[in-house]
Amino acid sequence: MLDSNFEPYIKNLNNARVVFGTNVIVGDDDFQNIINNHLTFVDKSILIKEFIENSDFVSLILRPHRFGKSINLSMLNYFFKIPHSQDDINKKLFEKLKISAEKEIMQKHFAQYPVIHISFKDLNGETWNNMMAELRIFVAEIYDKHRYLINNLYPYEQKKYQKLLDKDSTESQLKFSLKTLSMYLQQHFKKKCIVLIDECDSPMKRAYNKGYYEVANDFFNGMFSSLLKSNSENVEKAMLVGVLWITKSGLLSGLNNIRIYPFYKESLFPRYVDKFGFTSDEVKLLLPLCEGLKINNVQKWYDGYIAGGNIHLYNPWSIINLLQNGILKTYWTDTESTQTLGKSLWKASSSFKESVKKLLKSESITNIRIQDNLQYSHLNENQDLATWTLLYYAGYLTINSENHLFIPNDEVRLEWYKWVINVPFFTKGVTIESMLDCLLAENLNSFKKEFEQVIVDTLSFYDVGRSQSGENIEFVYYAFYLGIFVNACDRGFTVLSNCESSCGRYDIAIFSESGNYEMAIIIEFKVVKKNKNLVDMTHEGLDQIEKKKYQTDLHKNIKKLLEIEIVFEEKKAYVLGHLLHRKDEGTWI
Repeated sequence: MLDSNFEPYIKNLNNARVVFGTNVIVGDDDFQNIINNHLTFVDKSILIKEFIENSDFVSLILRPHRFGKSINLSMLNYFFKIPHSQDDINKKLFEKLKISAEKEIMQKHFAQYPVIHISFKDLNGETWNNMMAELRIFVAEIYDKHRYLINNLYPYEQKKYQKLLDKDSTESQLKFSLKTLSMYLQQHFKKKCIVLIDECDSPMKRAYNKGYYEVANDFFNGMFSSLLKSNSENVEKAMLVGVLWITKSGLLSGLNNIRIYPFYKESLFPRYVDKFGFTSDEVKLLLPLCEGLKINNVQKWYDGYIAGGNIHLYNPWSIINLLQNGILKTYWTDTESTQTLGKSLWKASSSFKESVKKLLKSESITNIRIQDNLQYSHLNENQDLATWTLLYYAGYLTINSENHLFIPNDEVRLEWYKWVINVPFFTKGVTIESMLDCLLAENLNSFKKEFEQVIVDTLSFYDVGRSQSGENIEFVYYAFYLGIFVNACDRGFTVLSNCESSCGRYDIAIFSESGNYEMAIIIEFKVVKKNKNLVDMTHEGLDQIEKKKYQTDLHKNIKKLLEIEIVFEEKKAYVLGHLLHRKDEGTWI
Protein backbone atom coordinates (compact mmCIF):
# COMPACT_ATOMS: atom_id res chain seq x y z
CA MET A 1 0.00 0.00 0.00
CA LEU A 2 1.31 3.44 -0.98
CA ASP A 3 2.50 5.58 1.91
CA SER A 4 1.11 9.06 1.16
CA ASN A 5 3.49 10.58 3.70
CA PHE A 6 6.62 9.16 2.08
CA GLU A 7 8.88 11.77 0.55
CA PRO A 8 11.33 10.54 -2.10
CA TYR A 9 14.88 11.77 -1.62
CA ILE A 10 17.68 12.60 -4.03
CA LYS A 11 21.31 11.49 -4.20
CA ASN A 12 23.83 12.88 -6.69
CA LEU A 13 27.26 11.67 -7.78
CA ASN A 14 29.03 13.76 -10.42
CA ASN A 15 26.48 13.95 -13.27
CA ALA A 16 24.36 11.09 -11.93
CA ARG A 17 21.14 11.56 -10.00
CA VAL A 18 18.88 8.94 -8.46
CA VAL A 19 15.50 9.71 -6.90
CA PHE A 20 15.10 7.08 -4.19
CA GLY A 21 11.64 5.77 -3.41
CA THR A 22 10.18 2.93 -1.38
CA ASN A 23 11.30 0.18 -3.75
CA VAL A 24 12.77 -0.76 -7.11
CA ILE A 25 10.49 -2.55 -9.52
CA VAL A 26 11.18 -4.75 -12.54
CA GLY A 27 9.29 -4.35 -15.78
CA ASP A 28 7.27 -1.16 -15.20
CA ASP A 29 7.88 1.07 -18.21
CA ASP A 30 5.26 3.70 -17.31
CA PHE A 31 7.03 6.84 -16.09
CA GLN A 32 3.95 8.22 -14.34
CA ASN A 33 3.40 4.98 -12.40
CA ILE A 34 7.00 4.95 -11.21
CA ILE A 35 6.95 8.55 -9.98
CA ASN A 36 3.44 8.49 -8.48
CA ASN A 37 4.10 5.19 -6.70
CA HIS A 38 7.33 6.50 -5.17
CA LEU A 39 9.55 3.95 -6.90
CA THR A 40 13.28 4.51 -7.23
CA PHE A 41 14.08 6.25 -10.51
CA VAL A 42 17.41 6.92 -12.23
CA ASP A 43 17.10 10.44 -13.59
CA LYS A 44 17.53 10.52 -17.37
CA SER A 45 15.43 13.66 -17.83
CA ILE A 46 18.17 15.66 -19.58
CA LEU A 47 17.29 13.43 -22.52
CA ILE A 48 14.35 15.82 -22.95
CA LYS A 49 16.69 18.78 -23.34
CA GLU A 50 18.94 16.93 -25.78
CA PHE A 51 15.93 15.92 -27.86
CA ILE A 52 14.57 19.48 -28.00
CA GLU A 53 17.92 21.06 -28.85
CA ASN A 54 18.76 18.43 -31.45
CA SER A 55 18.08 19.69 -34.97
CA ASP A 56 17.30 16.22 -36.36
CA PHE A 57 13.76 15.71 -37.61
CA VAL A 58 13.93 11.98 -36.85
CA SER A 59 16.32 10.44 -34.31
CA LEU A 60 16.75 6.66 -34.32
CA ILE A 61 18.29 5.41 -31.06
CA LEU A 62 19.77 1.91 -31.22
CA ARG A 63 20.34 0.00 -28.00
CA PRO A 64 20.03 -3.65 -26.96
CA HIS A 65 16.82 -5.10 -25.62
CA ARG A 66 15.81 -3.94 -22.09
CA PHE A 67 18.19 -1.02 -22.06
CA GLY A 68 15.83 1.67 -20.79
CA LYS A 69 14.36 2.68 -24.14
CA SER A 70 10.69 2.22 -23.24
CA ILE A 71 10.80 4.12 -19.94
CA ASN A 72 12.60 7.02 -21.64
CA LEU A 73 9.94 7.29 -24.34
CA SER A 74 7.27 7.15 -21.65
CA MET A 75 9.00 10.04 -19.87
CA LEU A 76 9.09 12.06 -23.11
CA ASN A 77 5.40 11.35 -23.64
CA TYR A 78 4.38 12.64 -20.21
CA PHE A 79 6.56 15.70 -20.63
CA PHE A 80 5.32 16.81 -24.04
CA LYS A 81 1.69 15.75 -24.30
CA ILE A 82 -1.13 18.25 -24.03
CA PRO A 83 -3.39 17.17 -21.15
CA HIS A 84 -7.11 16.61 -21.62
CA SER A 85 -7.81 19.22 -18.93
CA GLN A 86 -5.96 21.62 -16.66
CA ASP A 87 -6.38 19.11 -13.83
CA ASP A 88 -4.20 16.65 -15.76
CA ILE A 89 -1.20 18.98 -15.86
CA ASN A 90 1.25 17.45 -13.44
CA LYS A 91 4.60 19.17 -13.17
CA LYS A 92 5.15 17.23 -9.96
CA LEU A 93 6.21 14.27 -12.08
CA PHE A 94 9.36 16.20 -12.95
CA GLU A 95 9.94 18.39 -9.90
CA LYS A 96 12.81 16.28 -8.47
CA LEU A 97 14.41 15.69 -11.86
CA LYS A 98 17.17 17.70 -13.50
CA ILE A 99 14.93 18.96 -16.29
CA SER A 100 12.90 20.99 -13.79
CA ALA A 101 15.89 23.34 -13.44
CA GLU A 102 15.71 24.14 -17.17
CA LYS A 103 13.19 26.96 -16.78
CA GLU A 104 13.01 28.02 -20.42
CA ILE A 105 12.43 24.47 -21.61
CA MET A 106 9.75 23.90 -18.97
CA GLN A 107 7.98 27.09 -19.99
CA LYS A 108 8.11 26.59 -23.75
CA HIS A 109 7.75 22.84 -24.13
CA PHE A 110 6.14 21.19 -21.11
CA ALA A 111 2.61 19.95 -21.98
CA GLN A 112 2.66 21.78 -25.31
CA TYR A 113 2.33 19.12 -28.02
CA PRO A 114 -0.02 16.42 -29.23
CA VAL A 115 1.92 13.16 -29.00
CA ILE A 116 1.72 9.91 -30.95
CA HIS A 117 3.36 7.41 -28.57
CA ILE A 118 3.23 3.80 -29.75
CA SER A 119 5.10 0.53 -29.27
CA PHE A 120 5.33 -2.31 -31.77
CA LYS A 121 6.56 -4.84 -29.19
CA ASP A 122 3.30 -6.82 -29.04
CA LEU A 123 2.94 -7.37 -32.80
CA ASN A 124 3.73 -11.09 -32.96
CA GLY A 125 1.76 -12.52 -35.87
CA GLU A 126 2.67 -16.08 -36.83
CA THR A 127 1.67 -15.29 -40.44
CA TRP A 128 1.17 -12.09 -42.42
CA ASN A 129 -2.61 -12.48 -42.10
CA ASN A 130 -2.20 -12.79 -38.33
CA MET A 131 0.00 -9.70 -38.34
CA MET A 132 -2.63 -7.73 -40.26
CA ALA A 133 -5.31 -8.79 -37.78
CA GLU A 134 -3.09 -7.64 -34.91
CA LEU A 135 -2.39 -4.36 -36.71
CA ARG A 136 -6.11 -3.66 -37.01
CA ILE A 137 -6.47 -4.11 -33.25
CA PHE A 138 -3.31 -2.07 -32.67
CA VAL A 139 -4.48 0.90 -34.76
CA ALA A 140 -8.01 0.72 -33.31
CA GLU A 141 -6.57 1.07 -29.80
CA ILE A 142 -4.47 4.07 -30.85
CA TYR A 143 -7.46 5.79 -32.44
CA ASP A 144 -9.63 4.99 -29.43
CA LYS A 145 -7.25 6.96 -27.19
CA HIS A 146 -8.00 10.00 -29.36
CA ARG A 147 -11.71 9.39 -29.82
CA TYR A 148 -12.35 13.05 -28.90
CA LEU A 149 -11.08 13.96 -32.39
CA ILE A 150 -13.99 12.38 -34.23
CA ASN A 151 -16.53 15.08 -33.39
CA ASN A 152 -14.55 17.77 -35.22
CA LEU A 153 -14.10 15.82 -38.44
CA TYR A 154 -16.04 16.03 -41.68
CA PRO A 155 -18.61 13.23 -42.14
CA TYR A 156 -16.48 11.30 -44.66
CA GLU A 157 -13.50 11.50 -42.29
CA GLN A 158 -15.69 10.33 -39.42
CA LYS A 159 -16.53 7.24 -41.48
CA LYS A 160 -12.84 6.51 -42.06
CA TYR A 161 -12.14 7.04 -38.37
CA GLN A 162 -14.98 4.72 -37.42
CA LYS A 163 -13.74 2.01 -39.79
CA LEU A 164 -10.37 2.08 -38.04
CA LEU A 165 -12.09 1.94 -34.65
CA ASP A 166 -14.21 -1.01 -35.84
CA LYS A 167 -11.13 -2.88 -37.12
CA ASP A 168 -12.74 -2.86 -40.56
CA SER A 169 -10.06 -0.95 -42.43
CA THR A 170 -8.27 -1.94 -45.63
CA GLU A 171 -4.55 -2.64 -45.73
CA SER A 172 -4.00 0.70 -47.45
CA GLN A 173 -5.95 2.56 -44.74
CA LEU A 174 -3.84 0.83 -42.09
CA LYS A 175 -0.62 1.77 -43.86
CA PHE A 176 -1.54 5.47 -43.81
CA SER A 177 -3.35 5.44 -40.46
CA LEU A 178 -0.53 7.07 -38.46
CA LYS A 179 -0.08 9.88 -40.97
CA THR A 180 -3.84 10.42 -40.94
CA LEU A 181 -3.84 10.57 -37.14
CA SER A 182 -1.02 13.15 -37.16
CA MET A 183 -3.11 15.30 -39.49
CA TYR A 184 -6.20 15.04 -37.27
CA LEU A 185 -4.15 15.93 -34.16
CA GLN A 186 -2.54 18.93 -35.83
CA GLN A 187 -5.92 20.20 -37.02
CA HIS A 188 -7.43 19.79 -33.56
CA PHE A 189 -4.65 21.32 -31.44
CA LYS A 190 -3.20 23.70 -34.06
CA LYS A 191 0.21 22.33 -33.13
CA LYS A 192 2.49 19.80 -34.74
CA CYS A 193 2.91 16.36 -33.20
CA ILE A 194 5.78 14.75 -31.36
CA VAL A 195 6.12 11.14 -32.57
CA LEU A 196 7.59 8.49 -30.24
CA ILE A 197 7.86 4.92 -31.56
CA ASP A 198 9.14 2.10 -29.36
CA GLU A 199 10.62 -1.15 -30.74
CA CYS A 200 10.28 0.10 -34.30
CA ASP A 201 12.15 -2.93 -35.69
CA SER A 202 10.32 -5.58 -33.67
CA PRO A 203 7.77 -6.51 -36.40
CA MET A 204 10.62 -7.13 -38.84
CA LYS A 205 12.38 -9.52 -36.47
CA ARG A 206 9.13 -11.42 -36.14
CA ALA A 207 8.52 -11.36 -39.89
CA TYR A 208 12.01 -12.69 -40.62
CA ASN A 209 11.67 -15.51 -38.11
CA LYS A 210 8.22 -16.48 -39.40
CA GLY A 211 8.94 -16.23 -43.13
CA TYR A 212 6.99 -13.18 -44.34
CA TYR A 213 9.77 -10.60 -44.31
CA GLU A 214 9.30 -9.07 -47.77
CA VAL A 215 5.60 -8.25 -47.49
CA ALA A 216 6.05 -6.92 -43.97
CA ASN A 217 8.99 -4.76 -45.04
CA ASP A 218 6.91 -3.19 -47.82
CA PHE A 219 4.04 -2.44 -45.46
CA PHE A 220 5.99 -0.95 -42.56
CA ASN A 221 8.29 0.97 -44.89
CA GLY A 222 5.16 2.61 -46.31
CA MET A 223 3.72 3.27 -42.84
CA PHE A 224 6.90 4.98 -41.58
CA SER A 225 7.47 6.91 -44.81
CA SER A 226 3.95 8.32 -44.88
CA LEU A 227 4.22 9.46 -41.26
CA LEU A 228 7.77 10.83 -41.23
CA LYS A 229 8.64 11.81 -44.80
CA SER A 230 7.11 14.92 -46.38
CA ASN A 231 4.81 15.29 -43.36
CA SER A 232 6.53 18.20 -41.63
CA GLU A 233 3.29 20.18 -41.64
CA ASN A 234 1.91 17.73 -39.08
CA VAL A 235 5.00 16.41 -37.26
CA GLU A 236 7.40 18.57 -35.22
CA LYS A 237 10.00 15.84 -34.69
CA ALA A 238 10.27 12.16 -33.86
CA MET A 239 12.28 9.72 -31.79
CA LEU A 240 12.33 6.06 -32.74
CA VAL A 241 14.05 3.41 -30.64
CA GLY A 242 15.01 -0.11 -31.61
CA VAL A 243 17.81 -2.63 -31.72
CA LEU A 244 18.99 -2.91 -35.32
CA TRP A 245 20.16 -0.32 -37.87
CA ILE A 246 17.57 -0.83 -40.62
CA THR A 247 17.41 2.27 -42.78
CA LYS A 248 18.71 2.78 -46.29
CA SER A 249 17.44 -0.33 -48.02
CA GLY A 250 15.24 -1.79 -45.33
CA LEU A 251 12.40 -0.82 -43.00
CA LEU A 252 13.17 2.93 -42.96
CA SER A 253 14.48 3.21 -46.52
CA GLY A 254 11.88 5.83 -47.37
CA LEU A 255 13.36 8.34 -44.92
CA ASN A 256 16.11 10.76 -45.90
CA ASN A 257 15.74 13.01 -42.85
CA ILE A 258 16.84 10.59 -40.16
CA ARG A 259 19.97 10.44 -38.00
CA ILE A 260 21.11 7.22 -36.40
CA TYR A 261 22.52 7.03 -32.87
CA PRO A 262 24.08 3.58 -32.42
CA PHE A 263 25.70 2.42 -29.20
CA TYR A 264 29.20 3.45 -30.14
CA LYS A 265 29.78 6.42 -32.42
CA GLU A 266 32.75 8.76 -32.37
CA SER A 267 31.59 12.38 -32.35
CA LEU A 268 32.81 15.69 -31.02
CA PHE A 269 29.36 16.24 -29.53
CA PRO A 270 27.87 12.81 -28.85
CA ARG A 271 24.16 12.80 -28.08
CA TYR A 272 22.15 10.41 -25.96
CA VAL A 273 25.23 8.29 -25.07
CA ASP A 274 24.52 8.11 -21.32
CA LYS A 275 20.73 8.39 -21.50
CA PHE A 276 20.05 4.71 -22.24
CA GLY A 277 21.67 2.29 -19.80
CA PHE A 278 23.04 2.98 -16.32
CA THR A 279 26.39 4.73 -15.92
CA SER A 280 29.00 3.65 -13.38
CA ASP A 281 28.08 6.54 -11.08
CA GLU A 282 24.38 5.66 -11.25
CA VAL A 283 25.15 2.06 -10.30
CA LYS A 284 27.34 3.22 -7.41
CA LEU A 285 24.39 5.25 -6.09
CA LEU A 286 22.05 2.26 -6.40
CA LEU A 287 24.22 -0.50 -4.90
CA PRO A 288 23.63 0.40 -1.22
CA LEU A 289 20.00 -0.69 -1.75
CA CYS A 290 21.27 -4.28 -1.60
CA GLU A 291 23.71 -5.06 1.19
CA GLY A 292 26.75 -7.15 0.44
CA LEU A 293 27.12 -6.28 -3.24
CA LYS A 294 30.64 -5.24 -4.16
CA ILE A 295 31.14 -2.92 -7.10
CA ASN A 296 34.02 -4.99 -8.51
CA ASN A 297 31.83 -8.10 -8.77
CA VAL A 298 28.93 -6.13 -10.22
CA GLN A 299 31.25 -4.61 -12.84
CA LYS A 300 32.52 -8.03 -13.83
CA TRP A 301 29.00 -9.36 -14.28
CA TYR A 302 27.11 -6.44 -15.82
CA ASP A 303 29.46 -3.61 -16.90
CA GLY A 304 31.42 -3.45 -20.14
CA TYR A 305 29.15 -1.85 -22.74
CA ILE A 306 31.01 1.07 -24.30
CA ALA A 307 29.20 4.07 -25.76
CA GLY A 308 30.56 7.15 -27.54
CA GLY A 309 33.03 9.14 -25.50
CA ASN A 310 34.26 5.88 -23.91
CA ILE A 311 31.36 5.86 -21.45
CA HIS A 312 30.86 2.47 -19.78
CA LEU A 313 27.26 1.37 -19.32
CA TYR A 314 25.36 -1.35 -17.46
CA ASN A 315 22.18 -3.05 -18.61
CA PRO A 316 19.39 -1.47 -16.46
CA TRP A 317 17.27 -4.63 -16.51
CA SER A 318 20.09 -6.66 -15.00
CA ILE A 319 20.92 -4.09 -12.32
CA ILE A 320 17.30 -3.69 -11.20
CA ASN A 321 16.85 -7.47 -11.01
CA LEU A 322 20.12 -7.70 -9.09
CA LEU A 323 18.91 -5.12 -6.56
CA GLN A 324 15.70 -7.10 -6.06
CA ASN A 325 17.34 -10.52 -5.76
CA GLY A 326 20.80 -9.79 -4.41
CA ILE A 327 22.30 -12.63 -6.47
CA LEU A 328 24.92 -12.28 -9.20
CA LYS A 329 23.49 -14.30 -12.09
CA THR A 330 22.08 -13.89 -15.58
CA TYR A 331 18.91 -11.81 -15.82
CA TRP A 332 19.05 -10.60 -19.39
CA THR A 333 18.62 -12.19 -22.77
CA ASP A 334 17.14 -10.95 -26.01
CA THR A 335 14.94 -13.89 -26.97
CA GLU A 336 13.85 -12.46 -30.34
CA SER A 337 17.42 -11.78 -31.46
CA THR A 338 18.51 -15.18 -30.11
CA GLN A 339 15.90 -16.85 -32.29
CA THR A 340 17.09 -14.84 -35.28
CA LEU A 341 20.73 -15.66 -34.60
CA GLY A 342 19.88 -19.32 -34.23
CA LYS A 343 19.11 -19.43 -37.94
CA SER A 344 22.55 -18.25 -38.96
CA LEU A 345 25.10 -18.33 -36.15
CA TRP A 346 26.40 -21.86 -36.66
CA LYS A 347 26.18 -21.86 -40.46
CA ALA A 348 29.04 -19.37 -40.44
CA SER A 349 32.53 -19.85 -41.82
CA SER A 350 35.52 -21.48 -40.16
CA SER A 351 37.06 -18.03 -39.59
CA PHE A 352 33.89 -17.02 -37.76
CA LYS A 353 34.24 -20.03 -35.46
CA GLU A 354 37.90 -19.20 -34.84
CA SER A 355 36.84 -15.71 -33.76
CA VAL A 356 34.23 -17.18 -31.44
CA LYS A 357 36.95 -19.25 -29.77
CA LYS A 358 38.87 -16.05 -29.01
CA LEU A 359 35.79 -14.35 -27.61
CA LEU A 360 35.06 -17.27 -25.30
CA LYS A 361 38.60 -17.01 -23.95
CA SER A 362 37.95 -13.35 -23.01
CA GLU A 363 40.01 -12.09 -25.93
CA SER A 364 38.98 -9.35 -28.34
CA ILE A 365 38.75 -9.71 -32.11
CA THR A 366 39.76 -7.24 -34.80
CA ASN A 367 39.27 -6.79 -38.54
CA ILE A 368 35.52 -7.28 -38.15
CA ARG A 369 33.37 -4.63 -39.80
CA ILE A 370 30.01 -3.78 -38.29
CA GLN A 371 27.52 -3.12 -41.06
CA ASP A 372 25.98 0.35 -40.91
CA ASN A 373 22.76 -0.67 -42.55
CA LEU A 374 21.32 -4.16 -42.27
CA GLN A 375 18.29 -5.96 -43.62
CA TYR A 376 17.30 -9.25 -42.08
CA SER A 377 17.47 -10.73 -45.56
CA HIS A 378 21.25 -10.14 -45.44
CA LEU A 379 21.45 -12.90 -42.84
CA ASN A 380 21.04 -15.35 -45.72
CA GLU A 381 23.63 -13.62 -47.92
CA ASN A 382 26.85 -12.18 -46.46
CA GLN A 383 26.34 -14.31 -43.41
CA ASP A 384 29.44 -13.60 -41.33
CA LEU A 385 29.17 -9.83 -41.70
CA ALA A 386 25.44 -9.83 -41.02
CA THR A 387 25.80 -12.11 -38.00
CA TRP A 388 28.57 -10.01 -36.41
CA THR A 389 26.42 -6.93 -36.97
CA LEU A 390 23.37 -8.48 -35.37
CA LEU A 391 25.42 -9.74 -32.42
CA TYR A 392 26.74 -6.22 -31.83
CA TYR A 393 23.42 -4.40 -32.02
CA ALA A 394 21.64 -7.06 -29.97
CA GLY A 395 24.09 -6.50 -27.10
CA TYR A 396 26.13 -9.70 -27.31
CA LEU A 397 29.27 -7.76 -28.28
CA THR A 398 30.61 -4.29 -27.64
CA ILE A 399 33.31 -2.25 -29.37
CA ASN A 400 35.99 0.14 -28.17
CA SER A 401 37.72 3.15 -29.73
CA GLU A 402 40.29 0.86 -31.37
CA ASN A 403 37.52 -1.11 -33.12
CA HIS A 404 38.12 -4.20 -31.02
CA LEU A 405 35.04 -6.34 -30.50
CA PHE A 406 34.60 -8.32 -27.29
CA ILE A 407 31.96 -9.85 -25.03
CA PRO A 408 31.03 -7.10 -22.56
CA ASN A 409 30.62 -9.02 -19.31
CA ASP A 410 30.09 -12.37 -17.59
CA GLU A 411 26.30 -12.24 -17.87
CA VAL A 412 26.46 -12.01 -21.65
CA ARG A 413 29.31 -14.53 -21.78
CA LEU A 414 27.02 -17.13 -20.20
CA GLU A 415 24.53 -16.56 -23.02
CA TRP A 416 27.30 -17.30 -25.51
CA TYR A 417 28.13 -20.46 -23.59
CA LYS A 418 24.53 -21.62 -23.87
CA TRP A 419 24.68 -21.17 -27.64
CA VAL A 420 27.91 -23.12 -27.88
CA ILE A 421 26.60 -26.07 -25.88
CA ASN A 422 23.28 -26.25 -27.69
CA VAL A 423 24.13 -25.60 -31.35
CA PRO A 424 24.93 -28.22 -32.51
CA PHE A 425 27.04 -29.65 -29.69
CA PHE A 426 24.88 -32.61 -28.81
CA THR A 427 22.65 -34.57 -31.13
CA LYS A 428 20.39 -37.63 -31.11
CA GLY A 429 18.61 -36.47 -27.97
CA VAL A 430 21.78 -36.32 -25.88
CA THR A 431 22.24 -33.09 -23.93
CA ILE A 432 24.58 -31.67 -21.34
CA GLU A 433 21.73 -32.02 -18.86
CA SER A 434 21.31 -35.73 -19.53
CA MET A 435 25.06 -36.29 -19.24
CA LEU A 436 25.14 -34.47 -15.92
CA ASP A 437 22.26 -36.66 -14.78
CA CYS A 438 24.39 -39.72 -15.57
CA LEU A 439 27.30 -38.38 -13.54
CA LEU A 440 25.18 -37.48 -10.52
CA ALA A 441 23.55 -40.91 -10.67
CA GLU A 442 27.06 -42.47 -10.58
CA ASN A 443 26.29 -44.07 -13.92
CA LEU A 444 29.69 -43.88 -15.58
CA ASN A 445 28.82 -46.37 -18.31
CA SER A 446 25.88 -44.29 -19.55
CA PHE A 447 27.96 -41.12 -19.43
CA LYS A 448 30.73 -42.85 -21.40
CA LYS A 449 28.24 -44.06 -24.00
CA GLU A 450 26.55 -40.67 -24.41
CA PHE A 451 29.78 -38.67 -24.53
CA GLU A 452 31.48 -40.96 -27.03
CA GLN A 453 28.30 -41.19 -29.11
CA VAL A 454 28.21 -37.53 -30.00
CA ILE A 455 31.81 -36.39 -29.78
CA VAL A 456 32.69 -37.58 -33.30
CA ASP A 457 29.96 -35.40 -34.82
CA THR A 458 30.94 -32.45 -32.68
CA LEU A 459 34.66 -32.64 -33.42
CA SER A 460 33.92 -33.06 -37.11
CA PHE A 461 31.74 -29.95 -36.98
CA TYR A 462 34.54 -27.85 -35.55
CA ASP A 463 37.13 -29.57 -37.77
CA VAL A 464 39.46 -30.05 -34.86
CA GLY A 465 41.33 -32.88 -36.53
CA ARG A 466 43.43 -30.25 -38.30
CA SER A 467 45.17 -29.37 -35.07
CA GLN A 468 48.01 -31.69 -34.07
CA SER A 469 48.49 -29.71 -30.86
CA GLY A 470 44.89 -30.19 -29.85
CA GLU A 471 44.27 -26.44 -29.46
CA ASN A 472 40.96 -26.65 -31.28
CA ILE A 473 39.81 -29.26 -28.78
CA GLU A 474 39.54 -26.28 -26.42
CA PHE A 475 36.35 -25.20 -28.14
CA VAL A 476 34.73 -28.54 -27.38
CA TYR A 477 36.15 -28.42 -23.88
CA TYR A 478 34.70 -24.94 -23.35
CA ALA A 479 31.34 -26.12 -24.60
CA PHE A 480 31.32 -29.13 -22.30
CA TYR A 481 32.65 -27.27 -19.26
CA LEU A 482 30.30 -24.33 -19.66
CA GLY A 483 27.34 -26.57 -20.29
CA ILE A 484 28.18 -28.39 -17.07
CA PHE A 485 28.67 -25.01 -15.37
CA VAL A 486 25.25 -23.67 -16.35
CA ASN A 487 23.36 -26.86 -15.49
CA ALA A 488 25.21 -27.76 -12.28
CA CYS A 489 25.04 -24.22 -10.89
CA ASP A 490 21.29 -24.26 -11.48
CA ARG A 491 21.18 -27.31 -9.17
CA GLY A 492 23.22 -25.65 -6.42
CA PHE A 493 26.65 -27.12 -7.17
CA THR A 494 29.95 -25.29 -7.40
CA VAL A 495 31.85 -25.82 -10.64
CA LEU A 496 35.54 -24.96 -10.98
CA SER A 497 37.85 -25.23 -13.96
CA ASN A 498 41.65 -25.14 -14.09
CA CYS A 499 41.80 -23.96 -10.46
CA GLU A 500 44.80 -24.55 -8.21
CA SER A 501 44.29 -27.45 -5.82
CA SER A 502 46.64 -28.55 -3.02
CA CYS A 503 49.41 -29.78 -5.27
CA GLY A 504 48.38 -29.12 -8.84
CA ARG A 505 45.59 -28.41 -11.31
CA TYR A 506 42.48 -30.17 -12.55
CA ASP A 507 40.18 -29.36 -15.45
CA ILE A 508 36.68 -29.58 -14.01
CA ALA A 509 35.49 -30.16 -10.46
CA ILE A 510 31.81 -30.38 -9.49
CA PHE A 511 30.96 -30.42 -5.81
CA SER A 512 28.71 -29.05 -3.09
CA GLU A 513 30.65 -26.35 -1.25
CA SER A 514 28.52 -26.86 1.85
CA GLY A 515 28.77 -30.63 1.67
CA ASN A 516 25.00 -31.02 1.24
CA TYR A 517 25.55 -33.48 -1.61
CA GLU A 518 27.75 -36.44 -0.69
CA MET A 519 29.40 -36.97 -4.08
CA ALA A 520 31.95 -34.86 -5.96
CA ILE A 521 33.14 -35.23 -9.55
CA ILE A 522 36.60 -34.48 -10.95
CA ILE A 523 37.19 -34.65 -14.71
CA GLU A 524 40.66 -34.51 -16.29
CA PHE A 525 41.03 -33.81 -20.01
CA LYS A 526 43.94 -35.05 -22.09
CA VAL A 527 44.88 -34.80 -25.77
CA VAL A 528 47.06 -37.42 -27.46
CA LYS A 529 50.23 -35.56 -28.44
CA LYS A 530 52.66 -36.12 -31.26
CA ASN A 531 54.79 -39.24 -30.88
CA LYS A 532 52.42 -40.59 -28.22
CA ASN A 533 49.67 -43.11 -28.61
CA LEU A 534 46.40 -43.65 -26.82
CA VAL A 535 47.83 -46.36 -24.56
CA ASP A 536 50.48 -43.95 -23.27
CA MET A 537 47.86 -41.34 -22.45
CA THR A 538 44.99 -43.48 -21.21
CA HIS A 539 45.69 -43.44 -17.49
CA GLU A 540 47.61 -40.15 -17.23
CA GLY A 541 44.57 -38.18 -16.14
CA LEU A 542 43.55 -40.56 -13.37
CA ASP A 543 47.16 -40.87 -12.27
CA GLN A 544 47.41 -37.09 -12.06
CA ILE A 545 44.26 -36.87 -9.92
CA GLU A 546 45.74 -39.51 -7.63
CA LYS A 547 49.23 -38.01 -7.45
CA LYS A 548 48.10 -34.42 -6.97
CA LYS A 549 45.67 -35.39 -4.20
CA TYR A 550 42.81 -33.23 -5.44
CA GLN A 551 40.59 -35.03 -2.93
CA THR A 552 42.13 -33.21 0.03
CA ASP A 553 40.28 -30.00 -0.83
CA LEU A 554 36.84 -31.60 -0.68
CA HIS A 555 34.40 -30.92 2.15
CA LYS A 556 34.49 -33.54 4.90
CA ASN A 557 30.81 -34.40 4.29
CA ILE A 558 31.60 -35.55 0.75
CA LYS A 559 31.84 -39.34 0.94
CA LYS A 560 32.05 -40.34 -2.73
CA LEU A 561 34.28 -39.14 -5.54
CA LEU A 562 33.77 -39.90 -9.22
CA GLU A 563 37.12 -39.53 -11.01
CA ILE A 564 36.95 -39.35 -14.80
CA GLU A 565 39.54 -39.05 -17.54
CA ILE A 566 38.56 -38.00 -21.07
CA VAL A 567 41.22 -38.56 -23.74
CA PHE A 568 40.95 -37.02 -27.21
CA GLU A 569 42.70 -38.58 -30.19
CA GLU A 570 42.05 -36.67 -33.41
CA LYS A 571 38.27 -36.97 -33.83
CA LYS A 572 37.67 -39.62 -31.20
CA ALA A 573 37.25 -39.45 -27.45
CA TYR A 574 37.65 -42.14 -24.80
CA VAL A 575 36.23 -42.05 -21.30
CA LEU A 576 37.72 -43.84 -18.28
CA GLY A 577 36.81 -43.50 -14.65
CA HIS A 578 36.08 -44.99 -11.26
CA LEU A 579 34.07 -44.26 -8.13
CA LEU A 580 35.94 -43.86 -4.84
CA HIS A 581 34.56 -43.94 -1.30
CA ARG A 582 35.97 -42.03 1.65
CA LYS A 583 36.66 -44.05 4.76
CA ASP A 584 36.25 -42.63 8.26
CA GLU A 585 39.98 -42.00 8.59
CA GLY A 586 39.91 -39.91 5.39
CA THR A 587 41.45 -42.34 2.92
CA TRP A 588 39.79 -43.05 -0.44
CA ILE A 589 39.34 -46.52 -1.88
